[in-house]
Amino acid sequence: MSNAVGQAHSIDVSAATQFQGPGAIIVDDFQKEITDALRRNSVLDARLNYVPATGDISTYYEQNTINGGASVDPRNPSSNPTSNPRNSRGVKVKATTNQVNFGHYDLIMGQQQANFPELKAKDLNDMLNGIGLHHGRMLWRGTDTNLATPTTLQYVGLSKQITNTFIVSLAASIVSAICAKVAAMVSSETYELMPTAVYIHPLAHHYLVEEEKLAAFNSTHISNLTKTTIAGLTVPAVQTAAGVLPLIPEPFMPSVVNATRPENTDYGVAIVTEPMIEYHYVGEKGMYLFQLGTTGNLQEQYVGIKYGAPVAKGPSYAHAYGTIERPTIAPIG
Repeated sequence: MSNAVGQAHSIDVSAATQFQGPGAIIVDDFQKEITDALRRNSVLDARLNYVPATGDISTYYEQNTINGGASVDPRNPSSNPTSNPRNSRGVKVKATTNQVNFGHYDLIMGQQQANFPELKAKDLNDMLNGIGLHHGRMLWRGTDTNLATPTTLQYVGLSKQITNTFIVSLAASIVSAICAKVAAMVSSETYELMPTAVYIHPLAHHYLVEEEKLAAFNSTHISNLTKTTIAGLTVPAVQTAAGVLPLIPEPFMPSVVNATRPENTDYGVAIVTEPMIEYHYVGEKGMYLFQLGTTGNLQEQYVGIKYGAPVAKGPSYAHAYGTIERPTIAPIG
């Protein structure tokens, strides 16, 4: 449905005719269904933990040490008092919005053609889907750099929040790099870490699968290993020190041209502990939809808005973010 009235002009009706014959003039008509295979959500959003925000800056505590403990003479035991510091953390709530306007003429014409309710419902739904898509991109690629003191209106993307990083060079094994990083996380004596999933750019996922096809011992990693991530979606999995982790293709994962070899791309990959990734929301977990009414310019206006922000708790130890350098494959669309 058009959101603005175009300039009026005259046309030759015969030019729009599909067929003319005795007793028949057939003109163009269209199916009511609109061909639409557009993406409307992100994989991560379906697996996020949504929790109510505690305030405009949603705060929580994080403990990073357990102090004390010493060997002593059992016949003369003695100890020193200790305390365990807990640090306050915060994340500023953000807002994501979208709007659609329906012109009065288009409303009346749509009603006259008896196709307005379906088109209006689709346009309203797509307006909300636009918020969801922007939200999905920002979960990984938001441009803000400080959780509590914002520098932009976007989220702090998880690729920026996670400070435990690694690089998979052009010649290195993707599977080995993932397994080594998981092993390093699990071997921590300070934290009890059990990563739950690996999110990977779909094109890096392609290179990973190709790598395994050529591996001599692929049965120890991917062959015959699968996991169901959300209802109806089963993905390959990798055997790690934290158990079998699903390899989830995430189209919103960052990808940038390699700084040294411009014919290659650095594709993003994240090893995450999903229970420690939260979305702090205000009001509703989903989105608000408001009708602003008919204004002086005879437009019916609708606005959608979503309040919240993501936070990766334990960004230096509970998760890991890496880049995989591989030859560039151009995405479709």
